Amino acid sequence: MKISVDEHVASIALVSGADASPVNFASTELEPPVIAFFDLDRTLIDGYSLTALAWQQIFTLRMSVPRFIKLSIMFSKYGLGQLSYAEMLEATIDDIKGMPEQNLIDLAQESYEQRLKHWIYRDGFELVQSHKKRGHHVVLVTSATSYQSSAIAELFGFDQVYCTELEIVDERIAGGVAPCYGAGIVARGYCTEVGGDLSNAYFYSDSPDDMPLLEQVGHPVVVNAKKKLAKLIEGRNWPAIQFDKKGLP
Repeated sequence: MKISVDEHVASIALVSGADASPVNFASTELEPPVIAFFDLDRTLIDGYSLTALAWQQIFTLRMSVPRFIKLSIMFSKYGLGQLSYAEMLEATIDDIKGMPEQNLIDLAQESYEQRLKHWIYRDGFELVQSHKKRGHHVVLVTSATSYQSSAIAELFGFDQVYCTELEIVDERIAGGVAPCYGAGIVARGYCTEVGGDLSNAYFYSDSPDDMPLLEQVGHPVVVNAKKKLAKLIEGRNWPAIQFDKKGLP
C-alpha cells in the first residue's frame, strides 16, 4: 500500500497515541517502550555504504582499477540477488586483510564527509526524528560495518546500533568478522533488554532479506522496496513509502 511519508508520520502518532513530547517509559511499567528499527543501505541512504568506501579508495588512488572493477561486479551481483551478503562480505574483508585499522577509520571518515552524508535521504532523517520526538527508541540494524555506519548513526541520534564488526589484531584487520545477520534475532534481544515488544515495534527496510523481521513486528514499513520485496508484500497491505530527496534539512 503506497502512502506518502507525511501520511505515514501521521499514522505513527495515531498508533502510539503520543503527543510529540518525549515519554519517560522508565517511570511506568504499564507502557512498554515503542521501538523503531531501521535498516541503513538503500533505506536511510541512497545506495550501499560499502560502495562509498570503494569509490573513496579509487579516487584517492588507494585502490587499483582492476580491483575496483572486481568489487563493482560483486556489488552488482548482490544487488541483483545473485550473490549473498555473506559472500560479498567475505570477499571484501579478505581484500583488506592486513590493512592498519587506522587506515580504514580514516577512509571511512573521508567517505562519509565526501560521499555518504550527501546520500542521506532527508525524509529518512526526519522520520527517525519523528519517532524520537514521540519518545520511541530508535535502533539501527545493519549488515554494514561500524566503520561505515558510525558517523551516520551519531548524526541520526540512534539509541542503539547493531552492525558487523571486524576482527582487529595488533591494530590491523585480521580477516575475522562478526556479521550482523538476522535482524530478527538482534531485534528480539533489544526488546528483551529494554522491556519492549515486537508486536508494538516498527521496522523500516528495503530488502527481502529482512522479511522475517518485517513479518514479526506490529508495524512493518517497506522503504524504497527492491523488486523482490515489492513482489513478496503484494496483498499484505503493508505501508510502502518512497524516499527521494537527499541532503539534510
